Amino acid sequence: MRSTWSVAVVTTGGLLVIGILSFSQAVPAAQQVQQLLNQRQELDQTLWQAEEQAQHYEQRIVRLWDELLRSNDKYEILKRFPLATLVLGEAESHDSLALGITRVRFGPAHRELSSAAWKARLDDFAEQGYVIDQTEWHHSRFVPAEGARPAQSEVSAVIHAAREEPPHRVILQATLDITWSPRVDAQDLPIPDQIAVSHLDVLDRRAAAAFQKVFEFARTATRFPLEPLIVYDLNGDGLSEIILGGANSVLWNHGAGQFEVAPFLDDTDHVFADAAILADFTNDGYVDFIGVDIARYPLLFEGNAEGRFTTTGHRIVDATFEQPKSFTAGDVDGDGDLDLFIANYKNAYEGGQMPTPYYDANDGHPAYLLRNDGNGNFTDMTEAAGLTAKRFRRTYSSSLVDLDDDADQDLLVVSDFAGFDMYLNDGRGRFTDVSDQFGEHRHLFGMSHTFGDYDLDGAMDFYVIGMSSTTARRLENLGIGPSDKPEHNARRAAMGYGNRMFLRRGDGYELAPFNDQVARSGWSWGTSTFDFDNDGDRDIFVANGHLSGNSTADYCTTFWRHDIYTDDSQDNAARENMFQFVMSPLQETDISWNGYEHKVLWMNEGGGAFTNVAYLFGVAFEYDGRAVVTEDLDADGNVDLLVVEYKSGGGAGDNNDYRLHVYQNRLAETGNWIGVHLRDVGNGFSTVGATVTLESSAGLQVGRIVTGDSYSAQHAATVHFGLGQLTAVEAINVQWANGAQRRIERPVINQYITVTPESSPGIGFE
Repeated sequence: MRSTWSVAVVTTGGLLVIGILSFSQAVPAAQQVQQLLNQRQELDQTLWQAEEQAQHYEQRIVRLWDELLRSNDKYEILKRFPLATLVLGEAESHDSLALGITRVRFGPAHRELSSAAWKARLDDFAEQGYVIDQTEWHHSRFVPAEGARPAQSEVSAVIHAAREEPPHRVILQATLDITWSPRVDAQDLPIPDQIAVSHLDVLDRRAAAAFQKVFEFARTATRFPLEPLIVYDLNGDGLSEIILGGANSVLWNHGAGQFEVAPFLDDTDHVFADAAILADFTNDGYVDFIGVDIARYPLLFEGNAEGRFTTTGHRIVDATFEQPKSFTAGDVDGDGDLDLFIANYKNAYEGGQMPTPYYDANDGHPAYLLRNDGNGNFTDMTEAAGLTAKRFRRTYSSSLVDLDDDADQDLLVVSDFAGFDMYLNDGRGRFTDVSDQFGEHRHLFGMSHTFGDYDLDGAMDFYVIGMSSTTARRLENLGIGPSDKPEHNARRAAMGYGNRMFLRRGDGYELAPFNDQVARSGWSWGTSTFDFDNDGDRDIFVANGHLSGNSTADYCTTFWRHDIYTDDSQDNAARENMFQFVMSPLQETDISWNGYEHKVLWMNEGGGAFTNVAYLFGVAFEYDGRAVVTEDLDADGNVDLLVVEYKSGGGAGDNNDYRLHVYQNRLAETGNWIGVHLRDVGNGFSTVGATVTLESSAGLQVGRIVTGDSYSAQHAATVHFGLGQLTAVEAINVQWANGAQRRIERPVINQYITVTPESSPGIGFE
């Protein structure tokens, strides 16, 4: 029988929404959608009234940011900003940081600056040759007007400016306390009365950007991204290749920023999801490739000595994966071969479902722990390993890694709408969930993680990143939320707080005392730990930015007011239509969701503090970032940076744009260094899980070969150590996951050495 169709039209909030419905369901379905929209509108007019006011005043900030993004004369935009009085403080401290960085901190605001004086100061900066490159503005706090007291806002502002000759790069970070006038302009936008700069820090460096782009790979696709981004020395020449699994491409590394693009797998019929892994699963000394094909089955392609792979992959297990996002390998049962953990993601909103509850969702697609028989064939051991209870997380990253220093492979799982889970291995492949020891700090919108000894005590720490939300902080300050969802409200502060760094302490981990310094990096995706300046401590790069649209007006307020309270992970057609209606400005890129966020480079200041210096070194990119890998691609001792950019095409069927950017580290003021290349040799000596320890007069440095960290990415089997001013080291010790060790006494520095279990270390590659 032929179906009859009609068109249901729903209007709400100025949006016209059209959905195609069967004739028999048209009226009731349209009514259901309208009812859902009416419920949201009623809550906005009652419960969320203060946030509605905050959004009204925020329009002035949005207008400023939008105009700055579009204009080539940012000074003129700032001068036109309506302002009666600006109140500043005086410089109170001047600090000298590493690499010629200075930091000036200003005290409380007390000195008034008229609008004319402010404009004159801007003219002076322009005349000195400074160009305003980037800005960022976030409405972090709001106090509604009450009686004679005017409305007030707190806005976090960042301005990046540079001069070419003589080179000078500047970061201004300020907290603006805005007192609003009751007046509005011709566009009904509120007008500030006074802006007091309550906190102002100025960081600067008199040098050109240290990182320079040397290569770019672009791809436009409707479905498949470039990821996974994998870096691995396939042919053993000491230079790591770049594998872009989603594009079936390998970038053969010829050094000095020169790459030759070629197909990765000869069989181009295989299209892979945006996660995969390279490791020696067949125990023959050659790295293999495992990915999930378009039919959703995991396939293994065996590798050879030239870094090539079989044209036909074999199915490793009779299980399908709906949306695989994380692969990690490790010998979990101590039998000498690599086992495999594969975890799925599940998109929110699709089908009208939402992760439930938003702070501890376990309603996605199942993860699998797979036992290897030694030949690359696997069986499901998830239940036997004790990992079934939380296997339905919406996971973005995971790593099999020794977390408690007992020489077996534990498991860290990082998931959106939940946070992270930690499982300790008994050495035989049975895991115990110890996540509760972290309390509320384990709850975040988990996107990825990275490992490093951040406090320089010789023990491995870890850093988990997620979404730090200005909106969540604003709602917390307002103290509003549905009374029938107390747990949702109680988790808001933790979920919106951002990143967590945990330091190894005794038999466990503690939140870093300086965690506030590394918590807020925006909507964060990929991350990587590396010593970019070779000073002997570990720095961190974070790629952020969700969706940057034509305006910085942000969908985030809708998410925190309504979406997180949906609490239904079952498909629902009416709710799906409602989401499409509400999100259409975002889908059409008319607005943003955590857009135009600048990337973060946390510079480690000797193990006790971190400072974001990204702009000073040329890595505060404004595009939306995804996968991140750090690797010394030219083997010159300075670790380079790889970042995948994502740009939404907007609208149904439009192409999305993916780009890999390769940035060469040309920092001149780096210290001495030494690096270790590990090679797979088979017979239970996989590079995965190996620990490399450097002994020197400055203490111990430690690095591990880990898979599954960052986001849709894999690092090479290389450990790089910065040495600062040290001119010699005492020893390097390599311990493989099977317990075997090799010690190299007094190795020559400023080179890479290749270490294998059987033979003497090879000479490094210059």
